[in-house]
Amino acid sequence: MSRRSIFYSLVVVVMVALLMAVPFATRTPAQVSSSPNSPPLRNLIQVFEPVMMPGATAYSVFTTEATSAHQVWYRVSGGDALFRQRLRVYQENASPRPQNQLPPDSARRQEITSNNPTGWFMFPPEAGVFTYYFDGDHRSRTGSGWDDAFGLKVQRTRFANGNLYDLGFEDQESLDDFNDLELQVVILQPLP
Repeated sequence: MSRRSIFYSLVVVVMVALLMAVPFATRTPAQVSSSPNSPPLRNLIQVFEPVMMPGATAYSVFTTEATSAHQVWYRVSGGDALFRQRLRVYQENASPRPQNQLPPDSARRQEITSNNPTGWFMFPPEAGVFTYYFDGDHRSRTGSGWDDAFGLKVQRTRFANGNLYDLGFEDQESLDDFNDLELQVVILQPLP
């Protein structure tokens, strides 16, 4: 074998090793679903009236049964905003905190800086007491800092195996339409 072919073989082996090692080295608890379908919710039970929450900057969903497994799915469904939007998602192995109090940054699992629709993200199934926080922010200029949302609209839909939450964040103090950053959150419990 020539030196050139040995060198190229070595380069290929190193590239394959790197491609295999990178996914194991990075931890991503919420991953895009490989399925184009939505979460497997079953049997609609009740659609509740929307609730307006002026002053709310974040929303949390949490487990209701610590002994059975649960799974959380979420996606940005869109938005119509004058300002740039940001969604931050947190997962904490604890009971819910008071309104608008977020866990430490070490509990943040994802940040999306757009209100463009995304596919579904899902956390791995968990058992125990968990709370998931969805925080909406905005900023008026690219170089400026992020500001908290001024309010939130929540509509809950109950299914036999979980809840669907339609969330709409407001980026204007006048609280006009609650559609600047819109997302859907699903908590499945018990798992199908």
